[in-house]
Amino acid sequence: MTTEQQKQNPIYSETAYDDAFKTMQNECDDLVIPFVNHMFGENYGKTAKIRRLVDEHHTEDLDGSDLKRITDSRFEIEFENVTKSYHMECESNKYDGSILVRIFEYDALIAKEDAQKSMDVIRLRFPRTGLLLLRASGNAPAKAKIEMELPNGQCPSYEMPIIKVSDYSIDEIFDKMLYMLIPFYAFNFESQFDEINGSEEKLEAFTDIYSGIFERMKVELDRGNLSPMSYSVIIKLIYSVAYKLTMKQENVQRKVGEIMGGNVLDLPEIRIYKQGKAEGKAEGKAEGEITIIDLNKWLFSQGRGSEIERYTENPDYLKTLLAEYSNSKS
Repeated sequence: MTTEQQKQNPIYSETAYDDAFKTMQNECDDLVIPFVNHMFGENYGKTAKIRRLVDEHHTEDLDGSDLKRITDSRFEIEFENVTKSYHMECESNKYDGSILVRIFEYDALIAKEDAQKSMDVIRLRFPRTGLLLLRASGNAPAKAKIEMELPNGQCPSYEMPIIKVSDYSIDEIFDKMLYMLIPFYAFNFESQFDEINGSEEKLEAFTDIYSGIFERMKVELDRGNLSPMSYSVIIKLIYSVAYKLTMKQENVQRKVGEIMGGNVLDLPEIRIYKQGKAEGKAEGKAEGEITIIDLNKWLFSQGRGSEIERYTENPDYLKTLLAEYSNSKS
């Protein structure tokens, strides 16, 4: 199969890595909160609220024209009456330190937009910033420092934590609830893909690793640690990231497709809400989505979270569960 033919697959995206990070950050609070807790040493609970902020910033180029800058992730978290601002970047290139200049530029634009101004003072408030490195970068530090030398001789600085996917085993990812790293776990095999591609035995071993990941994800879904939305999003993003990463290893790419199955593009969470809306209307509900949310909570409370996956594939079973849930409330 030629590269052009591979690119015709709907799962292919030239910006698959950025897309994956932004999708999780924008759509999946239950993935973002534990990741922020780990990266920044926070202790946010389930009542923490995320507010997404504008990630497009404008400045003036040397010729006076408008220059647009887009950050990977910018948001605020409110918890126990305290609100903090965050900025995270996701980098697929190997770390060499040069990205620090770009990150500072982004931080400065954010600080300028959030500045407190008076007639004689401007106060710049910088966000808490972190960097996620997808590719193995052995020389990358655990944190970087950005220093500013001021005219008065003072040298204020702030530190930026750096997380490397290559530093985490799959056990650590699950133990620390760093589910945002799962779609990028395939980067840990990048240097081995040529070898895996030419060995049926190694292909099977690779398959076993991901089969184990999926089984563990189902457990987390059943426990309520992963929402149905996040569970589905992660599965799709595993495929899209691995597909782009293995463009030169057709056997590995094919095997990834077999692992994912044929339903990966028909995201369960989309069908859940569509079906739930229809069923909710049939029962006189104003919003079908509420029916689904209540159903999921009820299933988790009954220790039946794994049945969510079953009803996403079987609309008739969804009807059965909705009726069962309705009867339990009557």
